[in-house]
Amino acid sequence: MRPLIHFLTVGSILLLLNSCAVKKDYERAIALDSIPVYEEYLQAFPNRKYSTEVEQRLEILYHDKAWKNAVSQNSIAGYKNYLINYNNGKYVENARKRIREIEKQNEIDKAWKNTRSEHTIRGYQSFLQYYPETKYSYDAKSYIRKIEEQNLWTIVSDKNDIKSYEAYLEKYPSGKYRLAAKNKIEILKEENFMLSIWKETKLANTYKVYADFLAKYPYSKYASEAKKRMREIEQSDWDWACLMDSISAYEKYNTKYPNGKYISQSEKKIIDLEVDNIFKGDYGKLPPMTKTSNNYYTNNNTVEIRNRTRYTLTVRYSGNESIKIVLEPGQKTTKTIKNGRYRVTASVDAAYVTNYAGTESLKGGNHSVEYYIKK
Repeated sequence: MRPLIHFLTVGSILLLLNSCAVKKDYERAIALDSIPVYEEYLQAFPNRKYSTEVEQRLEILYHDKAWKNAVSQNSIAGYKNYLINYNNGKYVENARKRIREIEKQNEIDKAWKNTRSEHTIRGYQSFLQYYPETKYSYDAKSYIRKIEEQNLWTIVSDKNDIKSYEAYLEKYPSGKYRLAAKNKIEILKEENFMLSIWKETKLANTYKVYADFLAKYPYSKYASEAKKRMREIEQSDWDWACLMDSISAYEKYNTKYPNGKYISQSEKKIIDLEVDNIFKGDYGKLPPMTKTSNNYYTNNNTVEIRNRTRYTLTVRYSGNESIKIVLEPGQKTTKTIKNGRYRVTASVDAAYVTNYAGTESLKGGNHSVEYYIKK
């Protein structure tokens, strides 16, 4: 009987050791308190002393994990999934509340999207009426202010008067268009001032007053009109000079318009008329012009002229171009003259000395001529 007693004693010891291991692992699992550890425990010790406690704790952790996942997703689907699996869970009311909040927020987001698409004061006001306290409230009020300001600016711009711009600045002293409004006011003030001056200028309606206006206000809105009136007045004076076709008329034009559009034509007309007058009166024969060289391949001639008289000499060429040369006693000069047939005159500033006149045909080359008075 002794051997049997010895065997039972060993079995009891093994059972005791195994029981100690179960307790130790259970205490370890409780200390770590995690799903993997509990699952590992149940797998190692199924249907043991602490299995029920571990399963209960594991169910709590599964429940908490499911809720954390739902909160992390923060979606209707996530919370509904929680409710399906834990319809009696401790977070059921929270889940239902969050579903209602998300649905409400979705409704608000959709309404805001439609409101932004419409982008009208009425639309934003309606949104604020239905949803007065949301994350979009500030933006809705801001858009209302911006649209109201834009509408006022449109009206003010259409009126375009100082009073309207001042009214805008009074309502929106820091508004989007404040600088533009201030600039417009300054421009309108200047225009009112300029309008008064321009009316006076138009009333005078002379070339000089328009020129003075441009000199003082070259960038005025009336500058182009002033230039136009100057051109019209000059054209009228030139037409009158051509109609009169007299030296005095052309000289009057030259005096009034020293840099005028027709100054070159006017000077030519004067020379031509002076030559006409000499040819109409008594005149002597011109001294011959000497051709010093030929150049048939050019359209120009060089003419050297020397004054051998004791008087101021005036030589005139009238033809393709008209040239007046004035030489002091003993003076010499060289002029370039185009090819062509010319009427040529010479006169001095002495009443008793006869004028001289004749014709020359210039065909390219160099020429020289001397003028003197026979005693």
